[in-house]
Amino acid sequence: MRRGIAISLLTLAGIGLAALGYEADLSSIDGGADLAGIPPVQGVKLEPGFPAGMELIELDGEPSYARLPIGGRSFTLLLDRSEDGARLYVDREGDGDLRPVDWEAILPDGTLVSRVDLLIDYDGTISPYRAVLMWNGLIPTVLTYYSDSYRLGVIPLPKRDVKVALLDQNSDGFYDDPDRDFLLVDVDGDGELLAAPDSHERFAPDEPFNIDGTGYVVASISPDGSRTLVEESEDPVEPKPPLLPGYPAPDFSALDSDGNPISLSDLRGRIVVLDFWAGWCTPCVEELDMLALLAEELAEVGGVLIGIDLDRSLDAFRAAVAEHGIDYRQVYDGPDGPIGEIYRIGGIPMIYLIDEDGIIRDRDLRGDDSIDAVDRLIAEEDAG
Repeated sequence: MRRGIAISLLTLAGIGLAALGYEADLSSIDGGADLAGIPPVQGVKLEPGFPAGMELIELDGEPSYARLPIGGRSFTLLLDRSEDGARLYVDREGDGDLRPVDWEAILPDGTLVSRVDLLIDYDGTISPYRAVLMWNGLIPTVLTYYSDSYRLGVIPLPKRDVKVALLDQNSDGFYDDPDRDFLLVDVDGDGELLAAPDSHERFAPDEPFNIDGTGYVVASISPDGSRTLVEESEDPVEPKPPLLPGYPAPDFSALDSDGNPISLSDLRGRIVVLDFWAGWCTPCVEELDMLALLAEELAEVGGVLIGIDLDRSLDAFRAAVAEHGIDYRQVYDGPDGPIGEIYRIGGIPMIYLIDEDGIIRDRDLRGDDSIDAVDRLIAEEDAG
């Protein structure tokens, strides 16, 4: 099992490291789902019977159990189903002692939800780890779970202390997976950590970041996330542009579907709407009638609507445009295209509203909200 981000990994990625390092101590905090949303949900199969090696307890119905693999340990869960419902027991300390845990909520579909604080032994250091457990009687042999803990601390960099957080996205109890976990860095110094997938403050653990003009890389993360070492990068690191209202929209250049050059900077002085979409995306297609009306409204005031298509092939893009009779300007960017990368598109449809000065005024719009936002901006530009 790969544990920790090794300096050799970063060197192989082509990132040189300065000799000076900055270490942060990170505390375990509950509420990871509140900070960054619910991570991918994991599942374990419930086996019938009473688990071996556990102290016997008095039960009211039919028991089933599962082993929860977190932090390199196996925490035992037991579900006691009877006519009165289902009771949950958890070996929270891994000592063979099953203790009852209350269900805290019932979701609309009948799923029972509980939050459990586990104690994980990371090579002699005991640390708390909160997991959310869920069970639904319609799928009685599966118990699902996800991490609700994260690590929070401050890295003492030369110009200022920088708030950071580590999140365990695969709910395995470790925070050092460069492919699935992520790091939040308060790059703008406002004291808030923005965790949206396209945030300019969200990074893979081995992804370089820029603080006040200096590039940094994570040299190491302890498996439990309690210690993080950051070092200066010898190579330049470009800051991620914020994609929030009030910030400049990142520029791009491309050819539209008619072969004509187009760039955002050339459209300065006009209201611009960018619609990231694809023909396979049902919610995107549902927006097309509204977008056709929006294109007409924008044209009346000199504005422009640009579709940025992320279909898997050029043929699929052309077929979608023909099928839906789209006649406003289109750019084919593809599933891994440069424009989608600049705007860090993780889900579609994604609509940006950009004013005449090239500033993002709104984003992630849908339906009538798109029309209303454009109407407000037109009125504002006319009044100004």
